Amino acid sequence: MKVYRLYVKDEYLEMIKSGEKRIEVRVAYPQLRNIKPGDKILFNNEVPAVVTGVKRYETFRQVLREEPIKKIFPDEPSFERAVKRFHNMYPKWKENRYGIMVIKFKLIGEV
Repeated sequence: MKVYRLYVKDEYLEMIKSGEKRIEVRVAYPQLRNIKPGDKILFNNEVPAVVTGVKRYETFRQVLREEPIKKIFPDEPSFERAVKRFHNMYPKWKENRYGIMVIKFKLIGEV
């Protein structure tokens, strides 16, 4: 079991704490590629979670077609707005070069 420290914007941290956000989507950087169920995540050095599933995708569009947008962005933007949000966070070349990871998690202590 490994512990990964992931940083998210404050607004997303609040969504994680409240239980609304249960899927973290990241560019599949080499340092994240080995993350697996049972590993731990420490969001912003304060919110502990356990990984329940990991899936790889080629593009953000693919992620949004196959995963529930509400678990990624609880404020439920439209499909195109969600794609735009990802592209504002990550340049397109990173998506193309590394691919995308979907990390499903639950907070430690949750049933």
